[in-house]
Amino acid sequence: MIEDTPVSSQPLIADSMPINNAAFFDRLADVQLPTEPNLWPVLATAAAVTIAIIALITLGYRRYAQTTTPAPASDITQQALTRLNAIEQAWLANDINTRETVYQLSTVLRLGLGLSQLTAHCPPSLGDQQPQWQQTIAHFEQLRYQPTATQRLEQTTFTELRRWLTISAEHCRDQHGGDQHV
Repeated sequence: MIEDTPVSSQPLIADSMPINNAAFFDRLADVQLPTEPNLWPVLATAAAVTIAIIALITLGYRRYAQTTTPAPASDITQQALTRLNAIEQAWLANDINTRETVYQLSTVLRLGLGLSQLTAHCPPSLGDQQPQWQQTIAHFEQLRYQPTATQRLEQTTFTELRRWLTISAEHCRDQHGGDQHV
């Protein structure tokens, strides 16, 4: 059985407080929030450590790059001559067309002579080869940049390139004294 007992109604705090209770709010005003953490020293330290790490990596890389020696001119020439022979064999066997052959020959000549770009100006290492150089470069440009070549690539071109690579290697050896690095 459930008894009917009157529920004692106690006055609620909100009921006893007037709407504008200044004393209550004054007590709340005494509560202070904790101060925000100061992150600037942490961020500055992290930035300084990051910059120091980047500087150390950069210095280490520069030292490593300075200690690595470039390949000797004879190695570069030998690699270029080996690649030149492979291109010639592929061209003779009709494995690659004339246009592709000239592209590859241009790359081998440029890398073998240490040039950044093939131009009509003869490299100083080839001495007095200016007329032949200009003629060969013009011939290469005609064969590379026209969809259908009107001229043919001759066997003598390979011989000429071999001779230039050899002259350049000898020039580097003479200029740098023996088999030193370029």
